[in-house]
Amino acid sequence: MDARHRSIVAAPSTRARHARARESMGGEKYRDDVRGRRAAIARATFARAVRREASRGADGWDALDDVVDDDDGRAVGRGRARGRIDVIGGIADYSGSVVAQLATRAETRAEVTFAEATDGRGTTRATSVDGETGRVMRFEGGFMDVYDAKTFETTRTRTFFDGAAASARWAAYACGALGETFRAILADDDETLARTRAWIKEIAKTCDCEIRIESDVPQGKGVASSAAVEVAVARAACDYLVRSGAASMSNARFRAHVQMIPMYCHRAENDVVGAPCGFMDQYACFHSMVASPGNFVVIDCDLQKTTAPDGPETDYRFVQLPKSLRVWGIDSGVRHSNTGGSDYSHVRCATFMGKKQLVNEINARLNESIVSSAVSLCSVMSAHDWDRGSLGSPGSWSQHIDESMTGELFLARYAGHDDEPHTSVRADETYALRACVSHPLREHARVSEFVEILESWPSADDDEAEILQLGRRLGDLMFASHEGYDSVGLGSSATSQLLYCIRDADPNREHVFGAKITGGGAGGVVAVLGRDTPQAAAVIDRARAAYAASTDPSHQPAILHATHASDRA
Repeated sequence: MDARHRSIVAAPSTRARHARARESMGGEKYRDDVRGRRAAIARATFARAVRREASRGADGWDALDDVVDDDDGRAVGRGRARGRIDVIGGIADYSGSVVAQLATRAETRAEVTFAEATDGRGTTRATSVDGETGRVMRFEGGFMDVYDAKTFETTRTRTFFDGAAASARWAAYACGALGETFRAILADDDETLARTRAWIKEIAKTCDCEIRIESDVPQGKGVASSAAVEVAVARAACDYLVRSGAASMSNARFRAHVQMIPMYCHRAENDVVGAPCGFMDQYACFHSMVASPGNFVVIDCDLQKTTAPDGPETDYRFVQLPKSLRVWGIDSGVRHSNTGGSDYSHVRCATFMGKKQLVNEINARLNESIVSSAVSLCSVMSAHDWDRGSLGSPGSWSQHIDESMTGELFLARYAGHDDEPHTSVRADETYALRACVSHPLREHARVSEFVEILESWPSADDDEAEILQLGRRLGDLMFASHEGYDSVGLGSSATSQLLYCIRDADPNREHVFGAKITGGGAGGVVAVLGRDTPQAAAVIDRARAAYAASTDPSHQPAILHATHASDRA
């Protein structure tokens, strides 16, 4: 079996590692307490970040943002984050897959300032300017109403925005990210952060907080606009702590908190906004700021593996997009949503239901004691075993998973699905278990092959026949990923029509190799991979024109450019 696709079924060492992790984290409590497990993962991740930053040293750390303070002498925290084009990986992140994300040229910029409140109570204000449309959104609320100023726990912030007017809920992304960053620092009792904690406690008593956001990242298009806001605001909050003198980048402990911004922002989106997303977007948006233009951020989304004592030290790496290739994003014109009542939430719920059933089958057939909640789907099964079988199942493992099941029947058999509180099994709904398990397993295999091709790309990059062969294989993997979205119900007629237009504009795939829907699906942007040539650009233009003619002749779909090595010049 290929080492890249080895599963727990065939890897006793992996089983042993998870057993040790369960034992070290408290046995039954680890199994039963979802929040406790997540906290344990966060602690392990933070401990690793501290070790890395302690060995790295301040001289190896880039400044948060190379800007000056305002003319009036006030400290102003500034942060940036780029959007991302989900070239391949997408909705498999919460199943522990590898994903490959490429930064957009479009970015989000945030500024954060704090001042002593003039009314003695404090106010939180947020302003967001859409760089595409010029639309301005404003929010204002009492600081003590938005935040629990003693701990910055997320409960009060979520309760506030749950009860807020619909026009104000956009600010939950920004306020949640700032609050979760401060919460993590306040909860860290390391003595080197005493001054930082004291500053946060003092300013929180009577504070006017101002958040200003400007973004060119299209909203609701599947290119991580919300994650870009969260990361930019959290970076700006940390930048403010440095500029105000409350923290220092020479402190490895503080730098570790900065490195944890993606996890803090992911928690804010889950626990404040209520969107059951995986953490791919936050990691991609954060690390895209240090990746060289044209470099994929390749993320291993199996947190249980990457935070294990003997797991890999790095959960992400940068992989260069060959200079002869380019990635575009084409806007289908259809917005999507990842919030609690969306199709995305339904598919995620079905995936965890199918995973629960699969783990039970593995345990029964192999006399194992794997705890479903303690492992990711992609670590318990490979695509090869899923399709062709292995020890314990001479036929495919997929045959043991129900094609569909009602929530009522699932709850009667299994009680829960281990994805609480992110999603809930609804008794009156029917879930496609087999398809929703199949997609992430196969996607993990597709992404692994995609990245392997990129990493072994010919150095000369001038062998026409080889480039054509490799480019078409990358495209095949993207087309298969798109079909996977359709299989679980997260495709859309608009994105599929756009994909057909792309294929028809270059039927032999001489210039454009592949395309797929991005992000959470059900609309949004289509990612396109092709040559970095005028001919490929002409194919893109023909596809856009054909799509407009078939949908809305007055509106040609916009192009969102991914970064490219040529952007360095």
